[in-house]
Amino acid sequence: MPSRRARTGRPFLARILCCGRMDWGDDAVGPLCAAALAERKIPAVTLHGNASELLEAWREARHVIIVDSIVSGALPGSIHRMKHGDPGFRPEQTRSCARGPGLAQAVRLGESLHCMPETLVLLGIEGADFEWASTPSPEVAAAMPALVELVVQEWKLLVERPAAPGKR
Repeated sequence: MPSRRARTGRPFLARILCCGRMDWGDDAVGPLCAAALAERKIPAVTLHGNASELLEAWREARHVIIVDSIVSGALPGSIHRMKHGDPGFRPEQTRSCARGPGLAQAVRLGESLHCMPETLVLLGIEGADFEWASTPSPEVAAAMPALVELVVQEWKLLVERPAAPGKR
């Protein structure tokens, strides 16, 4: 099993990985969320969301929150919460998977290599407009504050959670 230690020698308890690109309309969910979290002094990493980036970013974390735009057919602006291991977990619905190997492939590879975090939660907003050089749709922009609050709540639950027996 890979090390879960940061370069400082301490494990990351939890990480927030925000996926997306600012210049592709509703794909900006992740970067916009990361900016809002930074204002609250909550650390988040912004990634494009490809599989290798995700695997490397969660390698040293026990608990991971992924923030991305979702394409499931729900109404634009709908907020989604999915947890790895639950029947409704559908990582292929993230926008990162539309750009190439993304979260779904990272999860499959992580499972195969036994390098998944203890907890992996996907939070996102249903997007509709992914045109290059566009801004987020009104539905996504209106849902951003609620998504940020959900990420903060999830973060607090993960960082305040006691370690599982036998895990540090």
